[in-house]
Amino acid sequence: MMSSAPNRFLGPELLHGQVAVGRLAVHAAAGRGGGGLVVFTRRAVVGGRDRTGLWAVPHTGGGERPLTDGAWNDTLPRFSPDGTRLAFLRDGQPFVMDPAGGEAGRLAAFPHGARDLDWGPGGDWLAVVAEDEHAPEEHWGDGTGGTGGTDGDGGTGGTGGTGGTDGDGGTGGTGGDGGQPTCRVLDRAGWRLDGEGLVLRRRHVHRVSLDGTVRRLTSGPVSHERPRVGPDGTVYVLAATGPDSDLAPRPQVHALTAHGIRQVTALPGGVVRHHVRADGTLTVIGRDAAEPRDADPPQAFHVDPVSGASERLLPQCANRWVGALGGESDLHDWWTEPDDCAEVTAVAHDGAVRPYDLLAGRPLTPPGATVASLARHGGLTVAVLVPPGAVTGPEVYALRSDCPPRRLTTTGSRWLRGLALPTVERTEAPGPAGPITVYLLHPPGAAPSTPLPTVVSLHGGPTGQWGPLPNIEALLLASAGYRVALPNPRGSTDRGSAWVDGLHGGWGRADADDVHAVVDHLEATGRSDAGRLGVCGLSYGGFLTQWLVATSDRFAAAVAENGVSNQLSAWANCDIGPAYAAESGMGDPLTDKGAARLWEASPLRLARAIRTPLLMLQAEDDLRCPASDNEQLFLALRSLRRTVRYVLYPESGHLYQGGGRFDRRLDRHRRVLDWFRTHLPLDSK
Repeated sequence: MMSSAPNRFLGPELLHGQVAVGRLAVHAAAGRGGGGLVVFTRRAVVGGRDRTGLWAVPHTGGGERPLTDGAWNDTLPRFSPDGTRLAFLRDGQPFVMDPAGGEAGRLAAFPHGARDLDWGPGGDWLAVVAEDEHAPEEHWGDGTGGTGGTDGDGGTGGTGGTGGTDGDGGTGGTGGDGGQPTCRVLDRAGWRLDGEGLVLRRRHVHRVSLDGTVRRLTSGPVSHERPRVGPDGTVYVLAATGPDSDLAPRPQVHALTAHGIRQVTALPGGVVRHHVRADGTLTVIGRDAAEPRDADPPQAFHVDPVSGASERLLPQCANRWVGALGGESDLHDWWTEPDDCAEVTAVAHDGAVRPYDLLAGRPLTPPGATVASLARHGGLTVAVLVPPGAVTGPEVYALRSDCPPRRLTTTGSRWLRGLALPTVERTEAPGPAGPITVYLLHPPGAAPSTPLPTVVSLHGGPTGQWGPLPNIEALLLASAGYRVALPNPRGSTDRGSAWVDGLHGGWGRADADDVHAVVDHLEATGRSDAGRLGVCGLSYGGFLTQWLVATSDRFAAAVAENGVSNQLSAWANCDIGPAYAAESGMGDPLTDKGAARLWEASPLRLARAIRTPLLMLQAEDDLRCPASDNEQLFLALRSLRRTVRYVLYPESGHLYQGGGRFDRRLDRHRRVLDWFRTHLPLDSK
């Protein structure tokens, strides 16, 4: 039985108070007394809208304080080499301020905003990535205006229009309604990306001086991104070149020199990110498999920028996902990326994400910690993390390998204080291929052995993992009285590459068997009752939810979000469809055998068997698992007169659950709770 508790339980309305700590910067010489200063992003809900501001805390401790007032969205903080200035992006434009406080000044105004930035070694300029004003694929006018260029050349420029330069399309005429071009002409794939939409405008690096002077450093048909500047002023960027880089992107690090652009790395599987060390050498996260599979994890390498020679780091983590951050939780900002991390990284292990010192080759926290962001400078290492065994919002911690993490902030967890929160238990269920890790969330005050209505929540990926830090949805469901099971079936990264490879190309087989094994275990141990089960999932988890209710009648209610119901159409509709199909081994529709395999793994094929009440949540602008895919299953179920509801969220991308507009995040949480309360009630058997 659940015991009474004087504290409040977490409900959707309390998300108005959520604070999420995100990206980091640290400088050993900044701050009062030179003891080091940490700057971090802090996202909060202000007037019903998300706002992200910059906050600072001394490395020695003493309380956090705001640097910016949060009226804008400030992100990507970067200290100048001497620590006297702080650069960042404000609503997509580069700004600089004194880290001690004061007004920030804008350095430049790019028509489509900036994407990334890094300081030059003298602190008098920044390398900034920004989109071109025009795209060569876009053609303007009614025949009298200029046409866009091809193959990265400028436009031809007819009467009334001028040709573009440096890879821009021609400016042409005025275009049609709403400033849209007459047409877009495509010769290559990769013209769209989830979360961004069309990505036709090339991204190039600019040198921006503190006086506002802007000089372009790269041009042409290939985008150059992620500028990182070495101690000699060399700018290192990521670029995917080659005739088929749109189909199988393998980005490599390139150096911008006075003599042109020189490729530095040659990792067969491509580079994910790179950092410059103080000695001018590089730390690179990438894959060294020529034709990488989903079971080939990214690894860390030390690279000589002159010869390109590389040395693998952390050999003890050869089958683990290196460079992973944050897991599947949205208690922190999703998809934050490590900053100033030439000497530290994070490794996924057993559901947690543990920080490692790349130079010493050892972890910086005990097992079970979940790190969401990292930064190091001058021997000071800081992280946004949740320590082992805690269910709370992440905070900024100072890390040392010889002592426990030292907390510097309280802002990320304060909103959860005074609440009776669920407890988390790690357990294992016997499975067909070995033990399956399961994280169980027990409602506040509930005994772990009490049988309760149980919701099985499935992570995305499938190369993802649940861990000791749950997501908000699981916390809300458990706070409402459900037991929540978070399993890591085959395909998950928690047990390494062999466990991932156990699913390769077999969606709906090994993974479904493992989920059923977990449910069997929960029922056999008296934690769940047959007939009192629900299932939910996002992305791949949405697919697996659809698949389970199409192949089983054991679930009383289901919620599938941004899933995949038709693998055939998803191959082309997904923004990374062909590349992902090759890596995952799912096949392609260009052969009869491949088409048969994709259709075999499509829940739409089995729609007639679905009788579980199904709530389908869909981001309208999702390009990873687009609405055009899932509306097929909705229409099929509606035509069959099944209990189904389809909820569309406008202007939302694939991961809106954690990073979308606040009112939409709040609405989806309420709808999920209402659906389970209706079709999986807590007060009846």
